Amino acid sequence: MSIARKPKQPSQAPHHKGRPQQINDFAQSLLQRWGFDPANVAILPDRHPQFRDCEQHGHYPISLVDDSDVVRYMAPVCPVCAAEHASRRLLESAAIPARYQSCDFASFNVETPAQQAVLETCRDYAEHFAEYAAEGTCMVFSGNPGTGKNHLATAIARTVLGMGRSVLHATAHGIITRIRQTWGKGSRDLVETDVLRGFAQADLLIIDEVGKQFGGDGEQVHLFEVIDLRYRDMKPTIVLSNETAQGIENYLGVAAFDRLCQSGFLLQFDWSGLRRGRDK
Repeated sequence: MSIARKPKQPSQAPHHKGRPQQINDFAQSLLQRWGFDPANVAILPDRHPQFRDCEQHGHYPISLVDDSDVVRYMAPVCPVCAAEHASRRLLESAAIPARYQSCDFASFNVETPAQQAVLETCRDYAEHFAEYAAEGTCMVFSGNPGTGKNHLATAIARTVLGMGRSVLHATAHGIITRIRQTWGKGSRDLVETDVLRGFAQADLLIIDEVGKQFGGDGEQVHLFEVIDLRYRDMKPTIVLSNETAQGIENYLGVAAFDRLCQSGFLLQFDWSGLRRGRDK
């Protein structure tokens, strides 16, 4: 939409007895709500670019003059606020738990060379996700509770979401439960293949809390189905577990674990957890 730089002067509005003050008050209220300061000459129609103020992020433009000397108006919304809102919506759609939604690479605590190496590997994976995804490269995070596995998985997810890719976070128990819900009598509209397809279609699937379940052939079969579908479609999967690598293999089964490890990363989070604080 283009607007001439010198708009025509508006015609004089008709006078309605008893109403001008009400109309004026309403107009003033709208101007205040929209952030206009009547004393600011920058909001006049012939002054461009025009700006508004965001209480959190300061000045942002609502108009500009293009190369053809035409005024272009933009949505009167702070672009930083809009980006943050979109980010929250994406994280919610990916089912990232609220506790981890603010996690990024910059806020990951690094005190040892091992932590630095893990951080650099995860950042490289995220920044070059298109290349790793083309190879179906997976990651397995193994280590003690509270060592930052979910933190770095979320940091990867945020980067991947920012690329316009889809991400889905689920616990192993949640996947198993979702599949088994299709077995009930009242689940005619819920088909197991549809559930499996839902987990298989995401560009990146994060499976948390692997190994906390009861175990057994039934759980192995369900998780193998998801991992194998993604393996066949060259879709990356990240697995998080408090178990050792051997414990993860014992729980998932050799076939599923092999698919995750083929050309993938096995990262050991073998430092002390931070949830209980540090000994002084």
